Amino acid sequence: MAEGLSLALLGLGAGAFGVMVGTGGGVILVPMLLLLFDMEPEVVAGTSLSLVAVTSLSGLAAYRRRGLVDLRSGVIFGAAAIPGSVAAPFAVASVTGGAFRALFGALLLGLAVYMLWIAATGPRQKQIPSKGADVAVRSRYLRAGSGEVFDYRYNEALAAAFNVVLGFISAFFGTGGGFIRTPVLVSAFGFPVRVAVATSMFALALYASTGAAVHVILGHVEWYPTFVWVGLGILVGAQAGARLAVRVQISWILRALVLLLLVMGVRLLIEGLWG
Repeated sequence: MAEGLSLALLGLGAGAFGVMVGTGGGVILVPMLLLLFDMEPEVVAGTSLSLVAVTSLSGLAAYRRRGLVDLRSGVIFGAAAIPGSVAAPFAVASVTGGAFRALFGALLLGLAVYMLWIAATGPRQKQIPSKGADVAVRSRYLRAGSGEVFDYRYNEALAAAFNVVLGFISAFFGTGGGFIRTPVLVSAFGFPVRVAVATSMFALALYASTGAAVHVILGHVEWYPTFVWVGLGILVGAQAGARLAVRVQISWILRALVLLLLVMGVRLLIEGLWG
């Protein structure tokens, strides 16, 4: 029971934090499972991605009610990521535990450095040509349930290509990839922050569910106690996170995420390289 409650609390925190920043919680779950439990890389990835699928589906419902999801973009991003999410579960089974830790630690540190650089220099928005000058540029207009209006444009083809790679990374590490997509959508493609978070969650629901299904077929999921107890915590945390996201300043959430990435990235890199 004590272990179950600990796992449930981990799920609660991962679900709430993951939904607030559009990550699905995998960026917290994977390092915690690696650092606190003796699990094989493919089991960590499979169990985490299955839980991320639960988080994304649960959090998505709340964001849809608020009218913050760019449905067209979410479908394109999710569809582009599906092929990689299907192939990755087969690849991760051949990786050693040390290599998996080192690779994931390096990924976390790289993301933290990127986010720190964006915070220091400010997002550099590219001058996007008009739609008539570039057929890949898509204009988007959303009116949220609160009445807030979002009007933006971005290179749809380039964003789709980015998600092809992200689909493999997400299923390989079991993170879902939202922790990479959300800051990139904001800084490189000019998405409004709240729309980026909600749309990332929608895309994540599509391809994380597909990748998780492959992991399940391959036997990469530890159903009990990890999936059951963490999943219960996530179901509650995801709903709480969606409500907190509209009340808490996103800048404070991102600062906490950077600190968490740095600490866990260094720890995993050390463990992976030096045992």
